[in-house]
Amino acid sequence: MKRPALTTLSVAALSVGLAFGLTACGDSKDDGETVKADSSVEFTGTPIKVMTIAPVDTAAINTPEIITAAEAATTTLNNAGGINGSKVELISCNDGNDPNTAGDCARKAVSEKVAAVVGGFTTNGTAIVPVLEKAGIPWIGGPGLAAEELSSSNSFPLVAGAAGFVAIGARTVADDCDSTAMVLYDVPTAQKAADLINLGIGGAKGQPAKHIKVPTTTTNFSAVAKSAGESDCAIVGLPNDQIAALAAAGAAQNEDTRYYSVQGALNQAVLEGANGAMDKAVSAVNFVVASDPAWDEAKKASSEIDWTYPYVQNTWAAYQVLKEAIGTEKDATAATLLASLNKADAITAGGLTAPIDFTKEFPVPGLNRVFNPNLQFVQANGTEIESISEFSDITALFAG
Repeated sequence: MKRPALTTLSVAALSVGLAFGLTACGDSKDDGETVKADSSVEFTGTPIKVMTIAPVDTAAINTPEIITAAEAATTTLNNAGGINGSKVELISCNDGNDPNTAGDCARKAVSEKVAAVVGGFTTNGTAIVPVLEKAGIPWIGGPGLAAEELSSSNSFPLVAGAAGFVAIGARTVADDCDSTAMVLYDVPTAQKAADLINLGIGGAKGQPAKHIKVPTTTTNFSAVAKSAGESDCAIVGLPNDQIAALAAAGAAQNEDTRYYSVQGALNQAVLEGANGAMDKAVSAVNFVVASDPAWDEAKKASSEIDWTYPYVQNTWAAYQVLKEAIGTEKDATAATLLASLNKADAITAGGLTAPIDFTKEFPVPGLNRVFNPNLQFVQANGTEIESISEFSDITALFAG
């Protein structure tokens, strides 16, 4: 198999592929609570302003849980005395799922003199990164969807981004899938995601996957499930409800297909919606599973949030990295934080991920800011998501 070249253009596919699993994200629990600020805490240092950007109340992608996660993270830090005695002041910005509004968020970050943009979710990184870069503001834990996020010297993503597509493709071969299908929305950039999946399959000496292109208006997944069922395994990159509908349709037709999903598309909502049809589905992720004790503080901070969503996890983790990177610095500004991040070589986000080295760029053009090529595979077991491997550096999948 001829292996497709990885270019900056290829990375643009992430805004389609990884966003698939987040489109339906944001259905907060109705019976939960989020930690309240302790008014008795006194702060001794200069406040540290930060911003988290996410789309809320739009006609398409909505991730209000990400803002809730940011609020829970900052309140938890502040209730413990802040960072070195300085209160963390959160500015949340709704990008409206629109590049112009996203650019406005970035410009607000500059005018408010934030020390960093932290976590968040947006498919409009192209409008955000250049503004932050010009102002010298770091972005810790961006979603890694835009090419600029994976190339800018001010970007410090915690997720592997495109590497996850390659990894999940290789995994199907390791699991003895003699034939594999890719179920992706029929949009122009989805072909780039398909190329990355096939890069992983080809590197593992497997046969190219069949690309099943799903119209974005599809509501009946019987025909899609039948087509996917012609392969041993199927890699899916669709919104939560559509993944559940696909799996349910396959089960109704007695299809015996094993499902794999891109990062973000295997979570509690998918498992519950599929009513058992996604059992044993596999995905590749950068964070320890939500059942790990490392997430206990996050769960204590907010029971409103479904902590199985990787990009909700990413935002909480980004705030832990903020604290790690500031260290003992008493005057945390964008400049001092950027300098600290550039020297950080053993970031762990409080044990939520394998160690991340921000001093070592990824050796693939267009993916050079992928600092965390360490992924583990997880599997659905009933309504639980369990780890089935140790973290492993997948850089070698890009060799040759």
